[in-house]
Amino acid sequence: MTTLYVTDQGAYLRVKHQQFQVFHQQELRCSVPASQISHVVLFGACNVSHGAVRLALQRRIPLLYLSNKGRYFGRLQTTGQAKLEYLTQQVYKSQDPDFIRTQAASTIMGKLHNSRILLLRLNRRRKTEKATQAIAALAELMEAVPTADSVEAMLGYEGTGANQYFQAYASLLKGKFEFEKRTRRPPTDPVNSLLSLGYTLLSQNVHAMVEGVGLHTHFGNLHKPQANRPSLVCDLVEEFRAIAVDSLVAYLINSNIFKQDDFTPPDERGGVYLHPDAMKRFLKHWEEKLQQSVTHPHTGYKVSYRRCLELQVWEYVACLMGEQPVYRPMTWEG
Repeated sequence: MTTLYVTDQGAYLRVKHQQFQVFHQQELRCSVPASQISHVVLFGACNVSHGAVRLALQRRIPLLYLSNKGRYFGRLQTTGQAKLEYLTQQVYKSQDPDFIRTQAASTIMGKLHNSRILLLRLNRRRKTEKATQAIAALAELMEAVPTADSVEAMLGYEGTGANQYFQAYASLLKGKFEFEKRTRRPPTDPVNSLLSLGYTLLSQNVHAMVEGVGLHTHFGNLHKPQANRPSLVCDLVEEFRAIAVDSLVAYLINSNIFKQDDFTPPDERGGVYLHPDAMKRFLKHWEEKLQQSVTHPHTGYKVSYRRCLELQVWEYVACLMGEQPVYRPMTWEG
């Protein structure tokens, strides 16, 4: 299974013989069997035929709508996919403070661990004092999280860890790109632009898998249930930020794969974004990252990162249904 990205402005997505076809300027650009597509991502001004919408809905293939700059707008998909036995447990467990605290702690520990491991790996190649200090600080925070008396206190540790992590991360990037801190809505520099786009794509992959197994997206543990926020998706994304996105962005920057002229000048809000051709290059590297093989720690199998996302969703199901006492995040080895 793969993702179909439609990036050309004015492109037209249609269906013929159970295949999605992308036309641009009346020329067929690609044709992919619907059976091989997990979801379709449409950037900017793309048009979709009634037949393509119908086939996507019939095959439960989400259509994701992003701006041409990569900002997420929404999704079109069928409803009513949550399994009753899962939903019942999600509602019940959302009222259980012990369950919430246990899973929230595990989620934060996974995020802090993987953030620290990425810094360790990058610091071996280009040692900096900030990275060395942050590696030690993250280890101390990981010791403090299990003893926190509330989820709010854990979030405080997570926030402290994120600030120290990104300062260290910035010190480990080479080249002319300046990156001082994490900025969103809008991203104000090229590194933040790549991180934001990567996190958006990661979230949409996890979102599709959460709904695909029959879970409701809104019942999270670290992120409390809230209207218009897929809190469970936000939880499950955390452990993969450093593994999937931050590591990829560091590779792209440190390998000089992206240059300053691949990005737009700051717009009226200060936002910086990839130019269309550079966007296609990023998507290519993103798909290659998702297809890269890694040993999944809980199963012992060597699988793709995309498969790891799905296995972690099933790990949460096992925890929710009482087959596992605590959610075990996917963690990197040093």
